[in-house]
Amino acid sequence: MKTRQLALTANLAAIPVALRIIKHNIVGAIPIINFPVAFALISGALLGPLNGFIVGLLSFLVSDIFLGLGYWTIFTSLTCGIIGLIGGFMWRGRNPCRLELLAVTLMLTFTYDILTSILLYAIFMPLQEAVIMGLIGLFLPAMGGTLYAMGPIVELSTAILVSILLPKVRGVRINEG
Repeated sequence: MKTRQLALTANLAAIPVALRIIKHNIVGAIPIINFPVAFALISGALLGPLNGFIVGLLSFLVSDIFLGLGYWTIFTSLTCGIIGLIGGFMWRGRNPCRLELLAVTLMLTFTYDILTSILLYAIFMPLQEAVIMGLIGLFLPAMGGTLYAMGPIVELSTAILVSILLPKVRGVRINEG
């Protein structure tokens, strides 16, 4: 990995860490937007699948160091890394339209939410119940939650961010001199 690409990857991993900590300090643990998933997808599209994976993995891992590490960190970090990897394979070297970015990010963020929910619930209950709770929990309060439709809200806000930000940063030229 070249020095510039390494520096850009580190910065793209640091941005969601900072944004997640700022969001947590303003509104607490209420999910509004998934910055790590957004920047993992952006990194994968800009720099390739490996960089998308690294940004996804590091953004959750490092931010959880500040916000609270737990068994969930393993699931959220790895799953986010895989989402960044997928984004890199899908969009590296391509210039998708905003509608494609919105739709695919919505689906990938939904996939991320379902997978992490199921993996977390599977620790406490049988797999079949974990799948049901994981799906229900995105739309209705589950396992002590109090907020409704937080899954779709987070997925839509993340998709909007990627569909606006990726075309903008793709147009930025990095001076090679």
